[in-house]
Amino acid sequence: MISASIGILYRIPRNLLVYASLVGVAAWLIMYYTMIVGASVVLADFLASIAVGVMAEFLARSLRKPATIFIIPGFIPLVPGSDAYTTMLHMVKGQYLSGVSMGMQTILIAGAIAFGIFVSSAIFRLVINYNTESSWQNVDKS
Repeated sequence: MISASIGILYRIPRNLLVYASLVGVAAWLIMYYTMIVGASVVLADFLASIAVGVMAEFLARSLRKPATIFIIPGFIPLVPGSDAYTTMLHMVKGQYLSGVSMGMQTILIAGAIAFGIFVSSAIFRLVINYNTESSWQNVDKS
């Protein structure tokens, strides 16, 4: 639901809203089930953001649209907003130790999201470019 709302807010074309929303749903489900298995929140967000990057690049290629249309609504459900709020709340109350601890976790989660999207997009593009070069080399040999 939040992915669709963000898509509307950023004026994603209506025919792409369903795809962008499904990327967000898939990311949240991956994060949720990874945490149920017992992984840390940082690892769960990293794996979910890898999925966002791969799905966004795949949809961008198949629908011939920019990947950003699918990345932004896809990673919004992963953003640690409540953790950032709790960090500020602890700091304002003077509970600095728990505030710094929660702040570090928030920074790690944000970094995991950014790094996961970067890694998945970079690897996807490398694979696509390698396959494209290989097919062109085969055409030249003919």
